[in-house]
Amino acid sequence: MKASTKIQTTILTLSLLIFAACQTAVEQEEQDSKVLVRVKPSSMHTVVNNLEFTGTVLPYEEAHIAPAVPARINRILVDVGDKVSKGQLLVEMDNTQLFQAQVQLDNLKTELARLDTLLKAGAVTQQAYDQLRTQYQVAQSNIDNLSTHTQVRSTLDGVVTGRYFSAGEMFTGTPSPAGKPAIVSINQIKPVKVIVGVSERFLPQVTKGQPAGVTSDVYPDQVFNGKVNRIFPTIDRATGTFRVEIVIDNRDESLRPGMFARVALSLGEHEALLVPAMSVLKQTGSNERFVFVIENNTAQRLTVEPGRKFDDRVEILTGLNPGQQLVITGQHNLIQGSEVEIVK
Repeated sequence: MKASTKIQTTILTLSLLIFAACQTAVEQEEQDSKVLVRVKPSSMHTVVNNLEFTGTVLPYEEAHIAPAVPARINRILVDVGDKVSKGQLLVEMDNTQLFQAQVQLDNLKTELARLDTLLKAGAVTQQAYDQLRTQYQVAQSNIDNLSTHTQVRSTLDGVVTGRYFSAGEMFTGTPSPAGKPAIVSINQIKPVKVIVGVSERFLPQVTKGQPAGVTSDVYPDQVFNGKVNRIFPTIDRATGTFRVEIVIDNRDESLRPGMFARVALSLGEHEALLVPAMSVLKQTGSNERFVFVIENNTAQRLTVEPGRKFDDRVEILTGLNPGQQLVITGQHNLIQGSEVEIVK
């Protein structure tokens, strides 16, 4: 009897040990199935709006020089690369018509003087004299007009950037390689300008006369001082940006039209929700960005819209609220609904 009781006690003890071992194994398995993560509360930070934009250096003004009427070219007095001044003679057109008009004007002038003498002597009527004087005035106007067409002058200070004809050729008014009818093209490069697109949310911070720093890869260590010269009044709905024109004096003519340029603008400060850049993941095969936050020890996936980067942090525009427990380590092992264990 005693032996039977001892056997029962032994069996009961072994059963309890086996149950305890199994329970521990289950708990360990459940523990092992949880993803270890580190979290950090998302928070707002004050950031300085030092924004950089890219653009192309443009001439401040362009002029495509041509006579008003087709004619043969007598002489072209400038070539590509020459500096010119406003009013400088650039091209002389064929002056045959001008010469003929000048002869006609001289004849009318002589005849008008003769009629003036006869009018004083009462030998001709006032009407005849007035008619000839009108002809003379019309001829003088024709001379002035032909002189303008014959002598083509620069309309601005600048440099010749294109020459499309040679002396002796006929200018017909057809478009040049620059896209417009011209014998030569002039660019004003003192000053120059850069036009950039700025996000519409910064519209209130951009003001005319605001300073800007301009750099070029050609001169990596030099910053050219510029200023906001013009703010275009409309928003591009496709990009959500408005155009801003930056003007640079360019007194030494270092910047040339066509150069790639970077423009830095300081647009004050604002509060932004910043998170570690590594916490923001990208959905494979799309542009969707997302993060994980922890609620009741469970991972929740949130789609977010990132903004600008600040060193190793990125601004979150939408999708995340301040104070949420953001996963900053272990996020690559998570899916929606994953159970987690938060570690320090």
